[in-house]
Amino acid sequence: MLLLSDRARETKVLPVSFSQFTQMVDRRLSIAQMGLAEARQHLAAGQLADADIVLEKIDEDLLLLRCRMEREVKTIAARPSALYESAN
Repeated sequence: MLLLSDRARETKVLPVSFSQFTQMVDRRLSIAQMGLAEARQHLAAGQLADADIVLEKIDEDLLLLRCRMEREVKTIAARPSALYESAN
């Protein structure tokens, strides 16, 4: 599982295209999915403390993803639309 510092560093780079943004979101969701599988393994083995740590990291990663998505939406909303620019 990635450390917070690794994930935070990744969130500072804005994607150039929608395709890259979609790939980033898909990658982050895949990591969360792997974390859930790991948490299930810990739970099945009775390792509740370890499962809790993994779930906290997943929660943190999803929060970072939400913040990143909000930032991207604000960036897109701040740009003049192509329709508006072509009208002028």
